[in-house]
Amino acid sequence: MSNYDLPSLPPPNGEVDDINHFSGPNFDPTLLSPSVKHFYEQTSSYSLNYRVFWHFPFRTGAFVASYLTSYIEQLNLPGKNNGPHEMKSEFVTIPPSIDPRNGTRAWIRTNSSNETIFVAFYATHKKESTTYVNIAAPLPFSNLSTVLNIKNFESGIELNTLPSTSDGGIYLITPVGPISLPLSQRFQVLPSTSFPPSNFPPETIIATHEMWVFGLKFLTISYIANKT
Repeated sequence: MSNYDLPSLPPPNGEVDDINHFSGPNFDPTLLSPSVKHFYEQTSSYSLNYRVFWHFPFRTGAFVASYLTSYIEQLNLPGKNNGPHEMKSEFVTIPPSIDPRNGTRAWIRTNSSNETIFVAFYATHKKESTTYVNIAAPLPFSNLSTVLNIKNFESGIELNTLPSTSDGGIYLITPVGPISLPLSQRFQVLPSTSFPPSNFPPETIIATHEMWVFGLKFLTISYIANKT
């Protein structure tokens, strides 16, 4: 965050302060596993490992693009199907003078070599009775904006960009205006107890992140989050 003159503010503990903030017609937080609730509110107390899988026919393009993403240290995933990889997390409070969105915090993720994997500003916005996750990832001369719907999924959470009757979507924000991208994504976050028999402690979180372009799946990332 060296590009910003930030005041010294206490860092957030997690991706959200209170998961009940998202209560609405598609999401009932009382149905959540306590471990999933704890993960979202205390994310910094977890260690993360991830594994990437690039789907055919996108593997060659992913390998080439990995050189650029490594250089700019953003969206910096391995270009080959391998893993697991360690991911370290740091949260930084972003004051309204820099980002006026509700409850904005930066989530900075780095690898075992201290190279940045992903930096994004996390916030929320509400439309009618639905609260959305609103993510902005800085890019050269632009930013990648993702608006996610949240809903219950078994005893966990699903976040997706399905735009049918919502604000969900992925956009490139440029100086000349936003551009809607032909991309979609889905996160499914569950407690390890949803996968019996499991060798993980009950507080471990297992998550899957899937992405599509023009309706074709090109990337799956699997995460395991262990409470430290």
